[in-house]
Amino acid sequence: MSVVFNRLDEVIQRLARIRDGLLGDGTASDRAARLASMFAAEAEAWSQVYELAHLRLIWRAALAAEAGARANAALWARRTVSERTGRALVPICAAGRVGAPRRAALSTAASRG
Repeated sequence: MSVVFNRLDEVIQRLARIRDGLLGDGTASDRAARLASMFAAEAEAWSQVYELAHLRLIWRAALAAEAGARANAALWARRTVSERTGRALVPICAAGRVGAPRRAALSTAASRG
């Protein structure tokens, strides 16, 4: 693993620890804004992993992690606005959100028909 990937891994781990601490502390000051910022920073780090990855599995995982972090950043940014304006948070569906996985039967046997 390259030095750059090691550094990005350290950054993502540090951001995840801070984020998890904020998620666990419901009384933190300006929590929603800080969480939005943490998720946005995490999305940027995953974007860098995606840009540097050469293996398909790694770049697909990084792309998915980036999308999830961006969706969470948007959610917490909306919650920040809601808290500051005193208006209720209106739920919206993220475009392309994936539901529960579908079950599929895998078979290597040839069908006889």
